[in-house]
Amino acid sequence: MGNITDDIRAHLDDFASRSFSDVDSLALAQLAYARMPDNVPRWSDTAAASAQPIATVSVRDLLRAECYDAMFGRVWSPALNIDLLRAMAESPRWRSLRVGEYVSELEPETTKQFSACVFDLGDGRLYVAFRGTDSSIIGWKEDFAMAFRRPVASQEAAARYLTNIAARWAGPIMIGGHSKGGNLAVYAAASVPQAVQQRIVGVYSHDGPGFDSAFFATPGYARIANVISKSVPEASIIGMLFERREDAADGYAVVNSTGVGIMQHFALNWQVQDGHFQLAQGLTASARYAARTLNDWMDRYDDEHRRLFIESLFHILEAGGYSTFGELTAHWTQSLPAMLAASRDIDPADREVAAAVLKGLVSTAAASVIPDGRG
Repeated sequence: MGNITDDIRAHLDDFASRSFSDVDSLALAQLAYARMPDNVPRWSDTAAASAQPIATVSVRDLLRAECYDAMFGRVWSPALNIDLLRAMAESPRWRSLRVGEYVSELEPETTKQFSACVFDLGDGRLYVAFRGTDSSIIGWKEDFAMAFRRPVASQEAAARYLTNIAARWAGPIMIGGHSKGGNLAVYAAASVPQAVQQRIVGVYSHDGPGFDSAFFATPGYARIANVISKSVPEASIIGMLFERREDAADGYAVVNSTGVGIMQHFALNWQVQDGHFQLAQGLTASARYAARTLNDWMDRYDDEHRRLFIESLFHILEAGGYSTFGELTAHWTQSLPAMLAASRDIDPADREVAAAVLKGLVSTAAASVIPDGRG
């Protein structure tokens, strides 16, 4: 038993002998965290109008030592991510994999952080991968904006991207992502035209935040619900945001993770054996409590109160003077006085929830950057 990299190295079977699985999706979702080098073709939202074919390069073209720092320097444990890339490039199952249509957008003025790419499996199927949240404060602010607004900017971008890609690909499509990327995958799949949905054969959300009841009631979601697969670690925090189903029997897998606390979220800590997740008994008591506390608080208030709370929450974080959680935690003693001053403006009735969320956010984001604090 080991992680996805260990499993890739231990098994040399190709897709003809072992079908695509949730574990394969997690590997691609993790690889999508890379800042793709310049040799990977870029996406353009005008390509569909001109019927340009999907542009890709071999996964082996990513094996450039001089690019590794730029590719993985903002991802937790660059060395483990490089190891995953090398294992995939060497594996009979993955060596024909191709990657392309890369896009990465960060727009602070619209609270938007969005990145995606496609992976051509070489057997007629395409996997559309949406990147999860990085350590930027603006990225986390967009995640929490889902509590009072849908769609958020990245969800709209994901639906537009998937529609564009589907117009240029004739075969079956799979969609997935880790963390926020999982939420974007589900949202995009539920939002594209019905003709596109008919070609979607799998949607994978790996510890991705959930949705409100209104979203689950939409016809678009109903049409793709039977192909959605969600997985979370046993101490999930991110994946249980806006998630009402506390029992795994309600529709998601709970996976063993060697990570401690929030590091259970890190995909390369998830445990795999023989191409399958090693399943836990269920969510931990602390994970259930944290999810219930925040989700119950949201139930008590309307969208406007939620918006004001989240604006106040991130006003406190931004008062620290840094744009990433890595920088914020690395300069915690300098940032704390300004953040404490900003916290005095928050509604006393919300202060306890704000303190709990801030504690979780800082530890979550600190765990998503490399130890020297670079964001």
